[in-house]
Amino acid sequence: MPSYHLRGAFSVLALVLAIAAPRRAVAVHTAPVPRSISGRVNDADGKPVGQVTVRIVELKRSNKTGDDGRFTIPEVPGGTYTVVFQIIGYRPQVRRVTVSDTDVSLDVTLKASAIELPAVQVSASAEATSAVNSPQPISIAGTEDLAKLRSPTLGDALEDMAGVRNNSSGAATGKPVIRGLTNTRVLVVDDGQRLEHNQWGDDHFSSVEPAAASRIEVIRGPASVLYGSDALGGVVNIIEPDLPDGIGRTPFAHGNVTGGFASGNRQPDGAVTLEGASGGWGYRASGSGRTAEDVRTPTYVLWNSGYHNAGGSGTLGYKGSWGSLTGRYTLRRDRLQLTDSDSTATGYARTDDHRGHLDLSLPLGLSRLDWTAGYESNQRSEYGDATTTDAAFGMREKAYTTEARLHHSVRALSGVLGASGEYTTDDNFGEEHLMPNSNTAGVGVYAFEQTDVGRWNLSFGGRYDYRHLNAVEDTALGNAAASLSWSSVTGNLGVLYHVTEPVAVVLNLGRGFRAPSGFDLFANGLHEATSTFERGNPNLKTETSLNTDLSVRVQSGSAVVEIGGFVNAIQNFIYTVPTGQTDPASGFEIYDVTQGDAVLTGLEGQLEYHPTDYLHLQGTADYVRGQNTTTDEPLPSMPPFRATYLVRLEGHRVGSLSSPYVSVGGETNARQTRLNPAEAIFFASALDGRGYEPAAYTLINLTAGFSLPSSSGRTVQFDIQLRNALNQEWVDFLSHLKTNAPNPGMGRSFIARVTASF
Repeated sequence: MPSYHLRGAFSVLALVLAIAAPRRAVAVHTAPVPRSISGRVNDADGKPVGQVTVRIVELKRSNKTGDDGRFTIPEVPGGTYTVVFQIIGYRPQVRRVTVSDTDVSLDVTLKASAIELPAVQVSASAEATSAVNSPQPISIAGTEDLAKLRSPTLGDALEDMAGVRNNSSGAATGKPVIRGLTNTRVLVVDDGQRLEHNQWGDDHFSSVEPAAASRIEVIRGPASVLYGSDALGGVVNIIEPDLPDGIGRTPFAHGNVTGGFASGNRQPDGAVTLEGASGGWGYRASGSGRTAEDVRTPTYVLWNSGYHNAGGSGTLGYKGSWGSLTGRYTLRRDRLQLTDSDSTATGYARTDDHRGHLDLSLPLGLSRLDWTAGYESNQRSEYGDATTTDAAFGMREKAYTTEARLHHSVRALSGVLGASGEYTTDDNFGEEHLMPNSNTAGVGVYAFEQTDVGRWNLSFGGRYDYRHLNAVEDTALGNAAASLSWSSVTGNLGVLYHVTEPVAVVLNLGRGFRAPSGFDLFANGLHEATSTFERGNPNLKTETSLNTDLSVRVQSGSAVVEIGGFVNAIQNFIYTVPTGQTDPASGFEIYDVTQGDAVLTGLEGQLEYHPTDYLHLQGTADYVRGQNTTTDEPLPSMPPFRATYLVRLEGHRVGSLSSPYVSVGGETNARQTRLNPAEAIFFASALDGRGYEPAAYTLINLTAGFSLPSSSGRTVQFDIQLRNALNQEWVDFLSHLKTNAPNPGMGRSFIARVTASF
């Protein structure tokens, strides 16, 4: 990699970090006295509202109001902050405040709302905004939904969102598909740390535990200005719960434990979390695990489809008047059986993922410097049969990432100046190689600004990225050594206009970019997990896109509606197609990586309506059309039209039962009729010549639950689900198993869960 590129980019990182040094030196002698933010929360009638969560987003600190509606958050460093007020039954309030040399008084009036609205989003802009003011389309999965579902994969946890699907190779492997794009076009970020281990194919899922998050925010559309390469299709931002602190409070510790069982694959699971704080110190430890037998479809048991995973994390941090420092370690281990077209095959795969992450935040006057550093070691291996421990194929990836962000606020303009760097190595082990050993380095610098002018919310930004990849010679694969470089300039412009208080019109223009991965360029071998022989293309160019979003949002006390459309024009779109040829040694279908211009267009809609406090109606609909404009053919693996719907009844209390609920919901998926020609040929020859034919299907799900108070004054939550209640035969069009087994979707499954706090 040319050294002047690295010197220039990393000098920006050094400059941003150096800004803090002289000010910190002065601060030793003239440190301002930390101030407090305090006030009172009332309802529309002027009555105090107790148990309201008051949170300072940037500091990740919170407190609750007392019965008199009053709150205090002490020892707040100087700076400009977003303060959020949230409680069920009321519409969240978001306020921007500046803390300098005096205490801040902040009184708020909450408006009643039957809808539980997300307070803010932090992923699609430089500073936190309400969801309705987000410059890009964004969906949010909250703590309650994630905890009740406890999905084993990220794709499964998010697939009910409008515009989001699940690209899976079975019940335990699933990656999000956003508007028809997946794999390295959708970036996964775990609390600020890029996860780089998606490079080895679209079946390789992210090694995260979705239920451990406080929420997951999904940006639908390019977000390369803030996130760089791989955010061409969208971003999945996994946000961890705030680490508790004991500032101004007595030391404390608490936690929760949960256990469940699913009948559809005989899967027990469990998780435990313990957290506490003393003064500025806070800590959290958690662990989870699940194990499953083969999937029961409505008509047969799907062979070799069981799995086992276990993991956990530990976090320790300190918050003070000088800022905060947090460190986190995460571990996840999976063992996945691989369903092959041969029902007697017993191959399996293993993954081991270790991650470390540091997060430093320093106040600089009214600005703030955030710096993160991360390390990840991800090892994946595949085995020919259940009895062997010698890997037929394996890869190790090590990734080092860092980023510095200088947040600032000048009059009505607020934003961020940032610089990021990353370095990854990919190495083979095992008998077979899928791609050669390689290393990749990348740096980026960017700026993103936002401002409010009357009814207008404006946002704009720009970014420069440079990436370099080295691949070593691999004679077994027939690949020569290679050294490749790419650079890209990206930008975005967002305009939001508030027609009235509850109605907004949003227009966003964004340019995204993705450099080819080592897998795209150099793959040349068997891939057991997908039962394919894959061949890369070393002549690939950088993908670039120009995306236009237009949507209308309505958010009132009883309804939330968003309807929008998008056009995403991608130059040099990289995709794989079946060649119609078979590898003679393995019998696997040969897939080639190729490239051409493409246009993806689509519509998305979502509705949540609460005509009364106890009746909730929800629904989504989405459609995406992908066209290869170079060949004038449909793009392969495009999801068909889908609609989801839910009717939910809930109450405050029935006898001794607290917060009881019952719901009926489901999804209807249309038949995909727009097939790529090569895709259609491959489908026709699948399943031992019987062929796979895309089909429409509808799944109905039932849920119910309630909580009971325990003797200690805490609660025990009970939740049950009946998935695929009508025992419908089905297969998702994006499932890799659709050509390995007939209708491999899980049949009727009863799921029971108990969660207790302590």
